[in-house]
Amino acid sequence: MAKPTYQDAKLIIQMAQLSSGMNTAKAWTWSDKFIPDFSEFIKQYPRGSEEYSNVMEVCGWMELLGTFYKHKLINEELLFDWLAVDLVWNRLKGFVLGVREQAEYPRLYENFEALAKAEKG
Repeated sequence: MAKPTYQDAKLIIQMAQLSSGMNTAKAWTWSDKFIPDFSEFIKQYPRGSEEYSNVMEVCGWMELLGTFYKHKLINEELLFDWLAVDLVWNRLKGFVLGVREQAEYPRLYENFEALAKAEKG
């Protein structure tokens, strides 16, 4: 990938500013209250609950970043230096896979998953 530019840095800053509005959701997904196993999670926090919405918000954010990455709209070097995507994926993987199965939509959050794989890669 090309060397990061000032324009790339501006985009990362804008993305970071946007994500600051998700502080509650991000903090909750890293709290002791989060349950990694989907079947247990859904018993405690059904669809429509604030907790379920918190996780969906974080997954949606990561999907957005993954979509930007997929279409080469964000600098890979800056992105992976800024975020530990694989840590987030490992934390939320059980939820994502469970929601995919429950919704019968196997492509749900596929760009989030691909982004995590790319970081490891």
